[in-house]
Amino acid sequence: MSYKINSFIASDKEVVSYEKRLSICLSSNGFSFSVTDVFDELLAMGEVECKLSAPMAELLADLKAALAEMHIHTYGLKEAELVTVSRQFVWVPQHLYDDSRQRSYLEALCKVPMGYGIYVDYNDAIKAHMVFSADNNPVSAFKIAVPGIKIRCQHSKLVNATMLESSDMKSVLLVNMRKGASDFAVFCNKKLQISNTFDCVNLDETIYHSLNLAKQFHLDDAHLMVAVCGDVDRERFARLREYFPNVALYTGRQLTLTVPEMQHIHTFRYALILS
Repeated sequence: MSYKINSFIASDKEVVSYEKRLSICLSSNGFSFSVTDVFDELLAMGEVECKLSAPMAELLADLKAALAEMHIHTYGLKEAELVTVSRQFVWVPQHLYDDSRQRSYLEALCKVPMGYGIYVDYNDAIKAHMVFSADNNPVSAFKIAVPGIKIRCQHSKLVNATMLESSDMKSVLLVNMRKGASDFAVFCNKKLQISNTFDCVNLDETIYHSLNLAKQFHLDDAHLMVAVCGDVDRERFARLREYFPNVALYTGRQLTLTVPEMQHIHTFRYALILS
């Protein structure tokens, strides 16, 4: 075995599989996951380190062994999703979408790398399809390990009803920080204006792109809320407040945390699996 369970917290509450939702998010060195029930109670959460580029048989064996060790049952779930971090994506409005043109939508903008597949994630909040590319190796392994799992893109997860509603009174700039890049989305008057990913090797570059988007969409400080999630710490949060007066942590949807250890989870770091 070549996996390592870096963290794992679980409730001892008994919940049948068909009431559970499993959300998994890929990272550069493994994945994080959460298990919730239909009443939005957090049942389990953890991080697993593994080599996603390993041969299919090896990766699949690690995934099954890690999930089994944590007693995460993958059959009969109410919902299961795999969130991939994609750099190649495009929104296509529902009324313009043609399933037979999936590849052409994306290839009109970029060249899809060898070994990557094209996937589609429908976003009901804005009535649009997200067409994106993802590495077939880990995606295929998870599709076998978790039957019926839905493949999603980080941008489709960030664009949700909560963010749209939040932009009714104030415009919202959502920033998801991660290693080497940041994901951005701008919401105004309950509508998505733009979502994009930029290379950001340090916080200064994240701030630069945030300021540029605010200027591009004429977002004045008095009516702008900057919501941040992902790889955020006190220093980064404080630096952002030097440029934007209204900064808040985005933690996803409100969950019930019944296990004492869960009260200490920095939920804003796991917004992609808790939203």
